[in-house]
Amino acid sequence: MRSGRSLIILLLIAGGLGGYIYFVEMQRDPMADAESTREKVFTLTPGAIEQVEVTNAAAETTALARTDGNWVITAPARTEADTVEVSTVVSSIESLEQTRVVAEAPDSAAPFGLEPARMTIAFQTADDTTPRRLLIGNKTPTGGDLYAKVEGSSKVFLIGGYLEDTFNKSTFDFRDKSVLKFARDAADSVAIVEGNTRMAFAKSGSDWRLTAPIAARADFSAVDGLISRLFQARMGELVTADGSGSLRDYGLDRPQMTVTVGSGSSQAQLAIGKAQNETNVYARDLSRPLVFTVEQSLVDELKKKPEDVRVKDVFAFRSFNATGFDITVDGTNYSFARTKGEGDNAADVWSMSLPTAKTVDATKMSDMLTTASNLRAESFATSAFSSGDTVTMTARFGDANNPQTETVTFRKSGDVVHAIRDGEPGAAVVSTIDFDRVLTLLREITS
Repeated sequence: MRSGRSLIILLLIAGGLGGYIYFVEMQRDPMADAESTREKVFTLTPGAIEQVEVTNAAAETTALARTDGNWVITAPARTEADTVEVSTVVSSIESLEQTRVVAEAPDSAAPFGLEPARMTIAFQTADDTTPRRLLIGNKTPTGGDLYAKVEGSSKVFLIGGYLEDTFNKSTFDFRDKSVLKFARDAADSVAIVEGNTRMAFAKSGSDWRLTAPIAARADFSAVDGLISRLFQARMGELVTADGSGSLRDYGLDRPQMTVTVGSGSSQAQLAIGKAQNETNVYARDLSRPLVFTVEQSLVDELKKKPEDVRVKDVFAFRSFNATGFDITVDGTNYSFARTKGEGDNAADVWSMSLPTAKTVDATKMSDMLTTASNLRAESFATSAFSSGDTVTMTARFGDANNPQTETVTFRKSGDVVHAIRDGEPGAAVVSTIDFDRVLTLLREITS
């Protein structure tokens, strides 16, 4: 009977505290809270915290330490940490404020979710001999705040409810989830192998070139975007810390795809296995034993064809930087050059030297150059026409310190026009309408 009475008394006490929490917290004037002075929970010098231990609402504990300026996870297993995630927790501890004191010395902190605490954040600075601990309990009835207290103190206070997401982190949340580790700015080669197909790129100066399965100019933005996607790719889930003995279970004994990114003498390799579900696939960095998942969308982006990443612009020059333009049609050579106009604000002058010498209409000349420089590959042909109406265009552009010249041969057969560049395989199929417009403008300029 005594135990029954004790239980009833404890329930009444808990009910009373629960009633206090509900009615007092719900009825409190929010404007009074906003006007009250908020006190820092801890007095800390920014950057002084050296160790952090987070126990989340699922009772999972993660220990972190700063080593040589970088954060690492030290338990449950040592691994690199996500600097952004850890820094967010650390800065939140440093700036933590109590929005209001709920009770200076309640009979029990259990109704607030603090005995035991729902979450615990422990930390140490270099000057601390023992860790300091923040205990975090339940959310208030309105959901706007969290009950909290400092270990060793009886005072219960409130902190912002938004900190739930900041502090309630798992070990996986804190770990570095980079799929591949490589020096982004130093990347100078990429190879993608899928089955018997291999597509490779190499950087030459500031330009990218396809080296397999064909040798051709590569679109800088396309290749650079692919490298950025690999660099920024993050694990969706850590499947196992060591899958080296069960690669077949994940389709990683014979990967459907392997991606290699070279940075100088170092290489980073990503193997893609079978699908986990409709949105994720198994993968692994070949330098590490862990198996994780990546989004299917990453794999889809890697499944490019050579024509997807080839340069589509037939010419590199633009009308504004052209200094000269030669065109050969039906055996007749036409040659044009730009000269600077006299006077500070005078327009530049275009003149023709072949087949006769004369000044030409600058507006029509600009239109012809713009149309020619905007010619783009609508598709690519494996082999160029060997016969047909042939037109050769040569553009001179750049400045005195970096003059450049490029020549493109166009061959028209029926209603199809091929653009052929030396050193490029096959031909680019360009707009017949735009090509014909260049010739129409040439006739107007030279007539």
